[in-house]
Amino acid sequence: MKNTIARFLYSLLVVILITQNALAQYSQVIDSSQIIEQKVDRKKLGVVLGASSLTLAASYIYVQNAWWKNNIQSFHFDTGADYKYAKNIDKCAHVMGGLITAELVHDALKWTGMKDNQSYLYSFLLGTAMHSFIELKDGFAPTYGFSIGDLAAGTFGSAIPYLKYKFPKLKAINYKFSYYQHDRFFYDVKREGKADWIDDYMNQTYWLTLSVNDWLPKGSKAEKLWPDFLCIAGGFGVDNTLNNYYLGYNEDQFKGLGNYEYYLSLDIDWRKIIPQKTGGQIILARTLNYIKIPLPTLRLGPTTDFDWLFL
Repeated sequence: MKNTIARFLYSLLVVILITQNALAQYSQVIDSSQIIEQKVDRKKLGVVLGASSLTLAASYIYVQNAWWKNNIQSFHFDTGADYKYAKNIDKCAHVMGGLITAELVHDALKWTGMKDNQSYLYSFLLGTAMHSFIELKDGFAPTYGFSIGDLAAGTFGSAIPYLKYKFPKLKAINYKFSYYQHDRFFYDVKREGKADWIDDYMNQTYWLTLSVNDWLPKGSKAEKLWPDFLCIAGGFGVDNTLNNYYLGYNEDQFKGLGNYEYYLSLDIDWRKIIPQKTGGQIILARTLNYIKIPLPTLRLGPTTDFDWLFL
């Protein structure tokens, strides 16, 4: 839903601030395949919980004054417009936000010495709680409403690191994002307020990439021939016929317009290029793996096309 993602990204910055110290401490040389489990350091855990409580409280006060002040109504659910908004591409952004939040929280909890089974579970729960907080507040806002779809998308994103921990084969799959201004309509149209790129859904594409070698039989001819870093990617977006929605008035008759676009492409798994021996290297590769780089791409629908370097 419009501006909900922007609010979520602000809350996500809070989590990033909490984890900065943890990431710095996590940069020592480690064996990435066998991390030694240790007891939780209560002082470090206290730092994480204390910083989390203070920053979340500060963010609540800021958000309350910036977005909902003098606009409180009785609690209500979204009546269905949210599922027409931008053809639900905004739900893909909620998945990405949940994923990044959960991975950052896991890093912070891992820094305290918490075991993986606990840190992954708690990071999933906290990511879900953050989305729930935003949706509950939207439930009292006049122009929004509690969106079950937004909450479900954010919850799924928050669950991805935990699911990869429980089912290691899923680590071969990465969820990525790309953005390029193929169309300037969103910025050129007359509107009230500022045009933020986060709402420019026509120029966003979301991807699932597969690190092929991770699923090939070890030692097989195919596994030896296929480059270890090379991935196959499937993309999902919406075309510029969504333009009619962006008249600046959010008129109901235009909601839900636009055609879905589907892509097939190649991609890079940075974990296979950047050595995974230190915490810093692991975090760098993971961060780069959030972004789909431009590579040859075939558009499968609604019309077919080929681009040597598509974003």
